[in-house]
Amino acid sequence: MRTSGNSNNSTMKFGMVSPGTKAAFVGIAIAVGALFPSAVSAGSGAEADVSDPTGFWQTSGGERMIEVAPCSGKTAKLCGTILWAEDAAEVDAVVLKRFRLIGDMWAGGQVYTPGKRRGQNGRLTLLDDGKLEVSECKRGLCTNEVWVRVAETEVASRRAKLMAQN
Repeated sequence: MRTSGNSNNSTMKFGMVSPGTKAAFVGIAIAVGALFPSAVSAGSGAEADVSDPTGFWQTSGGERMIEVAPCSGKTAKLCGTILWAEDAAEVDAVVLKRFRLIGDMWAGGQVYTPGKRRGQNGRLTLLDDGKLEVSECKRGLCTNEVWVRVAETEVASRRAKLMAQN
């Protein structure tokens, strides 16, 4: 994970995706909105429930958009999947696995760096300003990255741009 970068939403680029990936993304986005209406924000990111990290997040460098959602329909654990990335090979990669609510943070899960097989222990902490601090820890040393919540309107706009490219 990167620990610094520009969080300007307008700098994010999209990799080319196959029609199958595009169809899968549309299906996932529809399912998330239908099954977990609290996971998507109708307005700005600030309007989202700050106690709930589910939804769409942009990484601090703006190179990826991640969807955080329940790992499966029958679990309270959260996972995160890359929806858009500057490197198209990263799309659909799972970068957060099996986080569970422990006190005021989500912990007990693994943070994966795209292209690496092993994950590191991690925690997700919702900050007072509505941002998500993602911590990746190895041997007691942690690196932190702050992600910004992306509103559903921006997700829809980016989805339309992606569809137009293909």
